[in-house]
Amino acid sequence: MQPIFHQINCWEGNHPDYRQARAVLRYKPDIIIFEMPQGKRGNPASVFNRYPPEKKPDREIRKIRAALMRASKKFRYAFSDLRTWTNIDQLWKSGHQVLLFNVDAPEDLRYEAFATWKSAYHSAINDWRWWVPLYLRERIMANHIRSILKNQHSKERPIILIFLQSIHWKHVRFLLTDPSEKEIWDYYFGRFPKLNREVLRSKIKKISRIYYKYWIAK
Repeated sequence: MQPIFHQINCWEGNHPDYRQARAVLRYKPDIIIFEMPQGKRGNPASVFNRYPPEKKPDREIRKIRAALMRASKKFRYAFSDLRTWTNIDQLWKSGHQVLLFNVDAPEDLRYEAFATWKSAYHSAINDWRWWVPLYLRERIMANHIRSILKNQHSKERPIILIFLQSIHWKHVRFLLTDPSEKEIWDYYFGRFPKLNREVLRSKIKKISRIYYKYWIAK
């Protein structure tokens, strides 16, 4: 299988950004990859994938729309998601199957990462604390995408929309090339000559129980 990827970035601010919504109708994808935590039991596949396009559960779609409308009263970026879902539903109603997958890390790692990045943002890419959660989240994203691609056999060249932020997609694409452990280390941590694997593991264990849990779960 040789998938055709189209990565669509989206501003992370409190205003609508309809680039992803427009891409849904422009490319008519077979698969959409969202930067959202996977579902229950670590399953990245949406419940909508169980149904053919003409039998998607309207009740569940209405619930999502209602939730986004409520959210939009406070967070204007919710209008972006609302338009995206409207366009996905339009493809379903036309008979076009679109499979949805959420591939980001679980909520505990995401929240821990946001807290770390906030405290380390002053030095950003020059602070190893910034790279640890980045690597952990992107390793999970890459593993999910690798599994998704492995289990898709309906089309030889499926069109896949990637709704990950550009920084994540750049790194995930690298991980999807199946690099060696040394190549991964050099890519993420080679800029820190005083670090080695044992030193970093010890530091991670000291700063975060959550990071350590995911670090050793390779």
